[in-house]
Amino acid sequence: MKVKGSIPTRSDHPDLRGFPDFLILGPQRTGTTWLFFNLHMHPEILLHRMKETYFFSTLGRPENARFKFPYLEDYLDSYREPLGERLKKHYICLRKSLAFYRPKILGEATASYALLPDDLVAEIVALKPNLKGILMLRDPVERAWSHAKKTLVRGRSESIGFDKFRAYFETSGQKQRAGYAAMIGKWRRHLAPGHLYVGRYDRIASSPKALLEDVERFLGVTTKALFFNRHLTIKLNPTSEDAMPNEVRSFLENFLADDIRDYTRILQEIGEGRSF
Repeated sequence: MKVKGSIPTRSDHPDLRGFPDFLILGPQRTGTTWLFFNLHMHPEILLHRMKETYFFSTLGRPENARFKFPYLEDYLDSYREPLGERLKKHYICLRKSLAFYRPKILGEATASYALLPDDLVAEIVALKPNLKGILMLRDPVERAWSHAKKTLVRGRSESIGFDKFRAYFETSGQKQRAGYAAMIGKWRRHLAPGHLYVGRYDRIASSPKALLEDVERFLGVTTKALFFNRHLTIKLNPTSEDAMPNEVRSFLENFLADDIRDYTRILQEIGEGRSF
């Protein structure tokens, strides 16, 4: 198979046997870190050791600080586990799950993949026609506020004024990250029927076990209580506990009004979560 388009390769016929079977697509601040850590030690899943490889979102941009893999082959090679890491996973899986580490699917989690351009999504699926994708949705206002706190507030002692928050929301792609309808539509156009799972962030708090079981069934791996790990009820990658100022909430509710309406409609369509 000759690869064309924007995905660079060293050869005309790269070995695609190590291409991921699923991608946790994002968007940011919707629970992708929680999902990553809860799937990472499943004995039937080889999840890339890095949360956020950024391979597909930094293609052709070596100047980007997140750029890691110049070619598709480099990205695929990075899935290979050193013997020591594989033995460690055998030990952990046996001790915690009473099962040998025998991965049958590969995956990775990069939250910016939700926003990949349509033509690149088409290229990715052409490389792996049976690829599966996972999108997690969160209230658009709460998601934007969490993202702003992580970017603007975390690690800073000085207070952040409304003008800085407003500038961040208007210039950092927050509107695009709230466009759940566009994300779902784009990935549905290219993935095979039933290969896109759309989940709800709020279930991480209300029913984490049921959410994880839904994802595991979607991926086609065994669901057992023994396979759940200590991350099931832990809040991962948290931001500060700062409450959203009324001024910020009012702005976001107006700024994201169309996206909020779409989000409400989508929740009615997916219920607790569903595949498309």
